[in-house]
Amino acid sequence: MSNINQIQEALFEALSFAIKDEYLDKLGSLPHAEKEAKFKEFLDETAQIYNNTSNISSIHDDNFTQYQIDEYRKKAIANSSFSFAMQHNLEHVISERFMNYFNVNSKLIGSGVDGKQLKQVTCANINIANRFFCKKIADKLCSSCHIVSYCSKECQKMHWKFHKTICKSDVASKDWKPDYINEMRTPAFYSQNLPFVPFNPLIREYLWGNIPAIDIVNFAFNELADGKSYKEPINLLFAASGDLNDVILSVNGLPLNFNQPINICINDYAERVVIRNFLILYLLAKLGKDAIDLVIHIWYSSALTDKQSLKCIEILSTVLQDKLDSKVKKEYTFEFDKLNIRTHFSSETWMCLAEMLSNDTDLQTATDMRNNIMLNPAREDYRHRYMQRLTPGERICFDNFRHHGILLPYGAMDAHHNSPNRFIIDRMFGWTMADSSDPLSGWDIFNIAKVKYGTAKEDFYGKLFFYLREQFEKFIDRLQKLTINFDLYDDDALKLGEKLKGRQFDRIHVTNLSDELYAGIKPTLTKFRPLLNANNPHATLITLFMNWLPSIPESDKIRIMESIVMKKASEYKNNRTSSFFEASNLASMVTTKASTEATTLYDHTQAFNAYMKKMGANKTAENVGLRRREVHKIVPKRLGASMKQDKQNNVLSLEDERDKHLLFDVGSHTFLERYAEWEVIA
Repeated sequence: MSNINQIQEALFEALSFAIKDEYLDKLGSLPHAEKEAKFKEFLDETAQIYNNTSNISSIHDDNFTQYQIDEYRKKAIANSSFSFAMQHNLEHVISERFMNYFNVNSKLIGSGVDGKQLKQVTCANINIANRFFCKKIADKLCSSCHIVSYCSKECQKMHWKFHKTICKSDVASKDWKPDYINEMRTPAFYSQNLPFVPFNPLIREYLWGNIPAIDIVNFAFNELADGKSYKEPINLLFAASGDLNDVILSVNGLPLNFNQPINICINDYAERVVIRNFLILYLLAKLGKDAIDLVIHIWYSSALTDKQSLKCIEILSTVLQDKLDSKVKKEYTFEFDKLNIRTHFSSETWMCLAEMLSNDTDLQTATDMRNNIMLNPAREDYRHRYMQRLTPGERICFDNFRHHGILLPYGAMDAHHNSPNRFIIDRMFGWTMADSSDPLSGWDIFNIAKVKYGTAKEDFYGKLFFYLREQFEKFIDRLQKLTINFDLYDDDALKLGEKLKGRQFDRIHVTNLSDELYAGIKPTLTKFRPLLNANNPHATLITLFMNWLPSIPESDKIRIMESIVMKKASEYKNNRTSSFFEASNLASMVTTKASTEATTLYDHTQAFNAYMKKMGANKTAENVGLRRREVHKIVPKRLGASMKQDKQNNVLSLEDERDKHLLFDVGSHTFLERYAEWEVIA
């Protein structure tokens, strides 16, 4: 055994001895004063171990060995210590000691293995066993899979023995077929006896948006239309926000020279959603652009790097210090130059953050928890049905994200992302989202597809990573240059009026609160009309309907589908099928595609108007002093539609086959979704 390995082994042994649960358990039974003193001694001793070994030299120039040693040690101490402190009311000790001993450089919390921000696709030549990775920019795509990139032919040759397992795999083949075809059986989605799927009660929290983000201000069509200037504050209310995708896009739409205050209220009833929104805003405000990679992974990845995880504990443990003392809802203000973040949270919401930070679930357990949802065997046929719609490259990337859950360009180093994302994974309930959740659903797929930074054409998850980097850079510029006040709430949306009494908003977005499955249109219009600024002719209440389920007249549907099926049939006429199951699957796929396209190519305007009348929306709007706009000024009436006045009621115009593929195959929307805008009657 080499000297470096002996030192590493001794270090891990000393570390594991120092943080044994048995030792902390013994401390837990002591009187509080003695427990506090012993806990401080414990942190001092472990910090001394860290300081005495931090100058071990690496056998590699890239310091990967030292990186692993240091980060493993600090993560283990932090996880054990924070969990103990939360259980025994010793958070203040963590604040005092943690900052001094385990401070992580905020400039080294990026996605790169060296801790730097990942701003370009790097060479995929990585050998974890030998702790080797090439840091050079990649500009040469693999000519077979067209997904993985290298800096040179030499690196490609070195990496081939690893890459060929993917490049030559079944999932990368253009002839790939779902298992239910290969096994010649009826797929689960056609079965009368659906298999059992584990139920997670936290899945209802919807941590990722499932509708592309919108800019609810849209200054160019409203206050700044026709070259006008606007000299009033802007007040925005996201009443049932879900994640922050709409907030980010709306702030990014504001000009950097806007010199009026922007007041933004963000509310959601789900504690986990609310606290994630807070911590994302707080980390961006405190760390600026150094936090971008960290925030992307908090939002969408199954695991963070150890440095990222430690930075979260370091910063957010100080935030928590005095937030759990009372059951009474308190207001706290966090000031950052011209930016203010005010929280109006119950102690239960703060406790949600405390539970996240004290979550010491190990990587293997966290992986099993996620796989139990995202790779559940009972849902395999559903996954394969979706994968069949994708190109080989898209299928590789989708399958990779399903298995690993790290939002990075395909082929990027992710082995150092080994600290489970405590902001998604629940210690008791596991992975907190449905298997249908996908980061791509919350953003415009056309904008994602345009992103470069060295990403492969079909690597939409890699493109999304860099697209989010772009959006966060714009967002941080505005947080630092504009006067912005955030107010965060954790209330029932329909009760917000009581909390916000006297305030007036220029835009109110309620997402699909107006769906009959939730509050419904009557209560929504009634409750939010008093909050709409009647003095601003551009003030708008935006509602989204996702579950109104119109019925297309059978004759129209048959006519539309007939033409689509005939076109699809001509495309597939040369496909040779070897079995009845393959023929049935091909027919089913063509019919399903035709049905989706028919929904898109049908004008639902009259059906939606009838639905609004049936729900009493028009009468309610009239009674409270609102009217539904004939011509939208904020967001198109349908996904993918135009904002041009003469095209707003038309069906989607999709002549480009790639556009159709992005919408119908890569995307996961029904195209029954409809927005409605409501304005104050003058």
